[in-house]
Amino acid sequence: MFRRLQNSRNYLSYASDLLKKNFLYSLQLEANADADKWNQKRGQGVFTISFLYKQAIPRPFSIRLAKSQDEPHIMHFIRENFYDEEPLIKSLNINKSLANPCLEEYLCNHLKAGFTLLAVEKDNRIVGISVNQRNCAWDGDRLREHADRVQCDPLRKLFYIWSIVSKEPRLHQKFKTPCIFEIAILATAREAQRQGIGYQLTMHSLRLARDLGFDVARMDCTNEYSSRLAQRAGMECMWSVPYKHLVDCDKKPVVKPGHPHTHIRVHATQLKGA
Repeated sequence: MFRRLQNSRNYLSYASDLLKKNFLYSLQLEANADADKWNQKRGQGVFTISFLYKQAIPRPFSIRLAKSQDEPHIMHFIRENFYDEEPLIKSLNINKSLANPCLEEYLCNHLKAGFTLLAVEKDNRIVGISVNQRNCAWDGDRLREHADRVQCDPLRKLFYIWSIVSKEPRLHQKFKTPCIFEIAILATAREAQRQGIGYQLTMHSLRLARDLGFDVARMDCTNEYSSRLAQRAGMECMWSVPYKHLVDCDKKPVVKPGHPHTHIRVHATQLKGA
C-alpha cells in the first residue's frame, strides 16, 4: 500500500512539474506536402502536424494541461457539450438541469487528479477536453457504493453501469498492475467536431500517461465513435457488452441508445517500452 501511495505522489508531482514548465503541445496547420510528419521540437515542447479533412476546414488549436483556474470553464464545457452528446447519458435523460451536485462533484474529483488535457484555440477558448484519471482495482466497488447512496434514479443507473464497466473487464488482474491511466471523458465542441481534435487529445493523453510512468492506459467507450477513435489510436478492445444485455430486475433494458451505439467497449493498451 505504501508503495502505491508513493507512486501516486510521484505521478501527481510529475504532472505538477509539467504544468509549472507550461509544457505545451501545439498543433498548427501546415500546407506543404510534408505536413503529415511530426516536426518534433522537444526543447520548446512544440509538435507540428496537419489535418486534411474533406468534411470541414481544420482550425489551429493547442493542447495543454488544465490548470486549477480552468475548472469552472471545463465544467461549463461538459454541461454544454457532453451531457447532450454522450449516448449513455442522453438515453438516461440526464441533462445539465438534472446533473445534480452528486454528479458534478464526481466529475470535479476527476479534475483534481491533475491529468486533464485541454484543446484550446488562440483566444484560449476550449474546443475539446480529455478528462484523465488514475483508475484503481477498487474503483468499481466504490462506484457501486456511490450508486447506492444516490436518490435520483437515472443517476443511480448511470453509476451502476459505470461500476460494471470499471470492474468487469478485470484489467488490473490481466495486466498485473494496481493502477491504470484512464481517459475518462473525451468531448469536443459541436462546432469543432470532425477536425481531429478528439484523436489528438487521445494520442497526447497516451503520451502523458507514458511520461507519468503508467504501464497501461484504458478508455471506456460508451458510444461507437469513441470506440472507433480508441481503436485508431492503437487501443485494443478488451471487453464489450451490448446495451440490450444491461437489464433491470424485470429483464427490461435499462438504456436504449440510438443507432449506431449498440455496445459499451473497453479499450486498453500497454505503454511500457512504447
